Amino acid sequence: MDPIDPLAGRLAEQWNPVFSGLADSPVPWPPVGPLVVVSPHPDDELLASGATLATAANLGVSVTVVAVTDGEWSHPHLDEAARVALAVRRTEESAAAYRELGASVNRVRLSLPDGSVDDHFAALLDQLAPLLTGAGACVAPWPGDGHPDHEACAQAALQVCEALGVPLFGVPIWSWNWDDPQKPVFDFAQAFAFRFGAGLLARKQAALACYVSQVQPEDGQRPVLPDTFLAHFARPVEVFLPLN
Repeated sequence: MDPIDPLAGRLAEQWNPVFSGLADSPVPWPPVGPLVVVSPHPDDELLASGATLATAANLGVSVTVVAVTDGEWSHPHLDEAARVALAVRRTEESAAAYRELGASVNRVRLSLPDGSVDDHFAALLDQLAPLLTGAGACVAPWPGDGHPDHEACAQAALQVCEALGVPLFGVPIWSWNWDDPQKPVFDFAQAFAFRFGAGLLARKQAALACYVSQVQPEDGQRPVLPDTFLAHFARPVEVFLPLN
């Protein structure tokens, strides 16, 4: 199975037994800030942790979202000029999404090349270090998530957080698509759930709908993120794994 082919992956209902068995957080959640969220592409942070991010911001916690790439390669058929335009568009979609979410955050764009973050790993480390200095907690993809950009961001966050003594929590994103609910690679035994109400779920879903370039078909192409994949993030629960 291609880990990032959403048409070939698991259905959300296959994960129902796993969700029902998840423990609640053993630590206060959302964590006391400042909170830094490392997002490989626009929309990743809201898919995996949008409710957490919104709750933290609404509680007055300082939230910084590190937008590592602008997601310009989400449509590989585009030419160079169209990819530049898509990067701008995806940034605008993020701004609209946060308005719908009702969360005020500091969003820092690193604009590293989409699809090749690992080739710029040293630069990512250098840019993450000052952003994580003094942070109370960090959220990033877990290191085995299956997408190369996600895994590079996870490893960079882990290195910097360990050096600075910042607690790091990993989130599954693409692993919902490829991992096996019967024998998962993701360590659900050590993970915990953040459960939230219908109102916050509605805000999260409204925010995700703002990523029109990703969730709607365009130019004769299927959506980058079809409904079957988005269903993994339509639950009133988010999952986190302590990594350090």
